[in-house]
Amino acid sequence: MPLLRLTSVLQTALPHLSENGRAILSAFGCLNGHPAGSHQLATLLGFHDRYQLARALRREGLPSLEVMGGWARTLYWMTEAENSGKSLRELAERERLDPAVAYRLVRRVTGRRWSEVRREGLAVTMLRFRDRCGKAASPAATLPLAVGQGALVPAPRIPVRLTQRNFAGRSPSVISRAPGHRVVQTISERVAIDGAPFDVAFAASGHALVTRAHAAAVDVLQFNPMRVTRTIPVGPVPARVIPNGNTLAGGQLAYVTTQFAEAVVVIDLQRGQRIASIPVPGHALGAVLSPDGHTLYVTTNHDKLVAISTLQRAVVGMTAIPLGIPQITTHPSGQWVLVPCWRAGVIVEVDAASMKVTRRFEVGGIVQDVVVSPDGQMLYAANEAGWLDAIHLPSGRRMATIEFDTAALGLALSADAMHLYVGLLGGGRVLVLQRQGLVERASIPTGGRPRLIANAPDGNAILVANEAGWVDLVR
Repeated sequence: MPLLRLTSVLQTALPHLSENGRAILSAFGCLNGHPAGSHQLATLLGFHDRYQLARALRREGLPSLEVMGGWARTLYWMTEAENSGKSLRELAERERLDPAVAYRLVRRVTGRRWSEVRREGLAVTMLRFRDRCGKAASPAATLPLAVGQGALVPAPRIPVRLTQRNFAGRSPSVISRAPGHRVVQTISERVAIDGAPFDVAFAASGHALVTRAHAAAVDVLQFNPMRVTRTIPVGPVPARVIPNGNTLAGGQLAYVTTQFAEAVVVIDLQRGQRIASIPVPGHALGAVLSPDGHTLYVTTNHDKLVAISTLQRAVVGMTAIPLGIPQITTHPSGQWVLVPCWRAGVIVEVDAASMKVTRRFEVGGIVQDVVVSPDGQMLYAANEAGWLDAIHLPSGRRMATIEFDTAALGLALSADAMHLYVGLLGGGRVLVLQRQGLVERASIPTGGRPRLIANAPDGNAILVANEAGWVDLVR
């Protein structure tokens, strides 16, 4: 999630590029200059095929994919060598690459030996890269993708050990099961979706929306039976999709954070198309709407929390946070925004009006998704280091922790606020926990790598996006 140094180097060398050109550089930066192949890179960026990608490179004044990859690899090795002091041989062996191949690659793209490149330094190499790529550029259109099918590969079950710890000198809670509340626990339908599904959300129209992080698109799902009815191109590496009740020309809107486009894209769900793009500083990651729908809060990999007016479609506020990730939530009152900060091991509370950090909750580990109870009293946080925290918001005290033996990532609260759904990324399961006492009520074997979870407004189902290539409807 944090800003990668190679991405910064590439974009600093070529600041003139269009949105699509910067997205191409971001892809090379994310992959350390070594994409798996032209087809995979084209799909990631939202092009139909490698030929359209090649034409986009030419329109941006960039060299061929092979040459771009060579320069990106060279710049990556330069940054690593300057940071660590390692030789090119050591860097190549770390990647299980023949050092002779690495030395020849540097010589081929730069026209100089590695020793000469190192002696000149990174700044000079960036200038040579800029000169090789030219200075003229023109906008390139992002093209739509067809709907594909993903393979269903079940993951082995990983045992989950539940251990509850209590804090602040409190005695253990009395664990009791609340009778009369239905537990969602059975997978009733599954639809295959390629492109690494990441986020899922229910729209007011009765449809559901799924972001396809590696396909530059959002799919629209219809129910009874569940199927993909439309694919909306949105830009490279979409992360979160946030439906909005506001309408434009009779169509419901949704906001999509598109990382490599460095923007929040607005889509009209009725027309099935992108209608606006709101630039943000850095890669747009997480997003959440204020309770009144007037402000969209977005995190970026520049470690910023950005406030966007949904009426003006412009950034109206900004504050620094330790580390930006795709998860974020608001307090039911709308007074605060709660932002988990990944490897910083903290959750920051930001005043929604002033955009100032008011509190920090130190939870440790690698904090991921967060939810707040409807009464605003409790904050729950999933942790990739293998646990779930329960924090009493008025006092700021951590009241309990439940441990899992595997990474927890997605988190959702049932409509009646009686249960928590916790996605276990490495375990291929979703746990259903009773909020009272944090006891397990069900374990749903999804397989794959469950990502984010959405709760149906009527409380009778949840949707689970699975990075392995499908979405599950659980009833």
